[in-house]
Amino acid sequence: MSEELESSKSFISLVKEMDADYTTQRDRGTMFELLSRTYFKNEPMYKRLFDEVWTLNEVPVEYSIPKTDTGVDLVAKERETGLLVAIQCKYYAEDTIIQKQHIDSFLNEVGKRFYAKGIIITSTDRWGKNAEEALSGRDKEITRISLTQLKDSQIDWSEFTFSKPEQVKVKQKKTPPRTHQIPAIEAVVKGFETVDRGKLIMAPGTGKTYTSMAIAEELAKKKNEVFRVLYLVPSIQLLSQTLRGWTADTNYNMDAIAVCSDRKVTKKESNDDVADINVVDIGYPATTDKNKLLEYQKRIENSNNKGDFLTVFSTYQSIDVIIEAQKQGFYEFDLVVCDEAHRTTGATELGKEDSSFTKVHYDENIKTAKRLYQTATPRVYGDAAKQKADELSVVIADMDNNDLYGEEFYRIGFGDAIRQGILTDYKVMVLAVDEKMIARRFQQMLANKDSELEFDDVTKIVGCWNGLVRRTSNSDIALGAPMKRAIAFTGTIRESKLITDMFTHVVDQYLYQDAEEYEHQFEIEIDHADGSMNALEKNKKISWLKDEVPDNTCRILSNARFLTEGVDVPDLDAIMFLKPRKSKIDIAQAVGRVMRKSPDKDYGYVILPIGVPAGGADTNSVLDNNDKYRVVWEVLNALRSLDERFDATINKLELNKKKPGQIQIIGVGDAPPEGGELTQQTEQLAMMLTEEDLSELERAIYGKIVRKVGNVRYWEDWSKDVAEIAQQHMLRIRVMLEDTNSEAYKEFQNFIMSLRYNINDSISEIQAIEMLAQHLITKPVFEALFDSYSFVHNNPVSKSMDTILAILDDQGANERTGKA
Repeated sequence: MSEELESSKSFISLVKEMDADYTTQRDRGTMFELLSRTYFKNEPMYKRLFDEVWTLNEVPVEYSIPKTDTGVDLVAKERETGLLVAIQCKYYAEDTIIQKQHIDSFLNEVGKRFYAKGIIITSTDRWGKNAEEALSGRDKEITRISLTQLKDSQIDWSEFTFSKPEQVKVKQKKTPPRTHQIPAIEAVVKGFETVDRGKLIMAPGTGKTYTSMAIAEELAKKKNEVFRVLYLVPSIQLLSQTLRGWTADTNYNMDAIAVCSDRKVTKKESNDDVADINVVDIGYPATTDKNKLLEYQKRIENSNNKGDFLTVFSTYQSIDVIIEAQKQGFYEFDLVVCDEAHRTTGATELGKEDSSFTKVHYDENIKTAKRLYQTATPRVYGDAAKQKADELSVVIADMDNNDLYGEEFYRIGFGDAIRQGILTDYKVMVLAVDEKMIARRFQQMLANKDSELEFDDVTKIVGCWNGLVRRTSNSDIALGAPMKRAIAFTGTIRESKLITDMFTHVVDQYLYQDAEEYEHQFEIEIDHADGSMNALEKNKKISWLKDEVPDNTCRILSNARFLTEGVDVPDLDAIMFLKPRKSKIDIAQAVGRVMRKSPDKDYGYVILPIGVPAGGADTNSVLDNNDKYRVVWEVLNALRSLDERFDATINKLELNKKKPGQIQIIGVGDAPPEGGELTQQTEQLAMMLTEEDLSELERAIYGKIVRKVGNVRYWEDWSKDVAEIAQQHMLRIRVMLEDTNSEAYKEFQNFIMSLRYNINDSISEIQAIEMLAQHLITKPVFEALFDSYSFVHNNPVSKSMDTILAILDDQGANERTGKA
């Protein structure tokens, strides 16, 4: 068991201990205060922020704070500014909903002159609407922290006891860069010696957050004064995650400032419906006001506890706060890190204000010495888009534009990361579900007028279940242990909720039909999450997915989109696409979630369930005309664009009919016997989708992959190059044959005689030379494609061509060209 999981289990045990050992709510509240105080004094990001954390009774008299308990349980003093922060610790049962009356007295206390801001730390993540609204739009910032954030902290809770809380330990997390991160750090630092901006491309899971921190620290070594960084992210989830990561890993005394605009303001500007931009949910005190930044600057300049490294963590949507503060004298930065930099691309009409995501490019907006753009999925625009932009007087921010983004300092793509063992390789499972079986087995469920579930939904749920148990085509054999954790991507929030509500009902009907009693051999636990939830709720659901899963159980977290960026679940086994996704970047980010390395994980699986008609229908026509198969082409096309190995596989598929190992096409028919229990015995199951149907489907899908996913331009460009190379070879051969007394000329005459005997007696010398030139090009291709059959040694014409080419080679005719 990992250290993280062990600590998580220990924390849950502590909560149970509070419930079991303390009978009154007051005593439980006191213990929760003790737990919370330990968190603030030891969690790295708060340990640097606060130099004192007192109970209300311990606050020194010089602050003149009344000791009457009116909602404030703890008081913390900021190290840099000396400002006081009021903290309320609320311990309730997990299913309690925090109401406004629970926090009214605390909010009134925070409003008094003693305190600069407030923090509410709760044992429940559920908040009523009025209580939630009461936190926003206040003169003094309020932060809320959940039990989930305590559980996932850097504190080793397995070492904590209520009797000796001061003996708690922090996990040893400060580690040197991993092997693959070292060249990235060195390349970026070296690049910044001559230019002031550049790109760092790293596949998801390779550690961009840590790498950028290490780069900043290396650059800081070259400066004797405080090194200042602006770190920009597209979402509150990433801001909170990055802030925790940097404060835990840094080797400097780093001061951190979080900047996040009010959610109601930024929601209108952003079309990203997955971002939860609510200042209270960062889990760390934040500011939304440029004046607070300037006030902080003034206080820190007069402080004796000033650190040697300052990082401002901000969302792109909040960049105006930084811009306005700099106009009034706030620090210039030494480095700006643009995380998920593909989000900073886009089009802006001439004369119109740049969007929040593109303002960072320009010195008149953000004053900084250097800019680093980091992403796993760089976004570029094609020539047609650029031409259209010119026609419409639109400026495009394109990651191919070196004036805006700089040169590429370093790249480690998906393929490289997999080859180096940094990421787990992936497999695509296309689950072809027999539609006639679905119609027969779910007749009553589909006929129910009250059900919102459609035929296609049922089909895909059945496909997903078969993928999760890793069932092989038309049998009850499993290819290894069932999967334990998966994320499902649907088209809309409504669809995600529907799938969540109906998934287990559909599986029960599939496995047991109308049986009144049954026992699951493989349990499915499924939950829904979406961008409208507050960060506390989201974090709790992600934590549920990461926690230890019981045997013979799979947990699925269903969502529309928000689980693409910044979600780190290393033990994730599969992602399932139930609806098409137009954005290649969304798909790439989603696939990145399942490629995280973890012990005993062989592959990350991309599950694509589709329904197919059994018999009678022309498969090619069905695949051509049916929009429901678009999910397959879109996912495969996205994988081709991000993984150079997969790109090569697709481009060779038309010539080499060998099935690609990265794609599995699995036929799904009736449920296995015994309630879903899979065996190791081969037993053909009743299925309307026959083996012949499945073979035809496989051939059709592979054929469509070439046409719908393969790079047509690749073959067009290749053929143009080949024609040019062939002309060069023909010219050299003709020159070699000008000497009629040479051995090459004599052998060439024998070669022509052989051709006229074996093929056609009218073959000319020019045609023979063309054949030799073409053979020079195609020989290595054929040998690579058909390595088990030696084309050269088993074909008489090929053998005679090889003989003369060997002689020509001795005379220099077979020199490599610039393109060959």
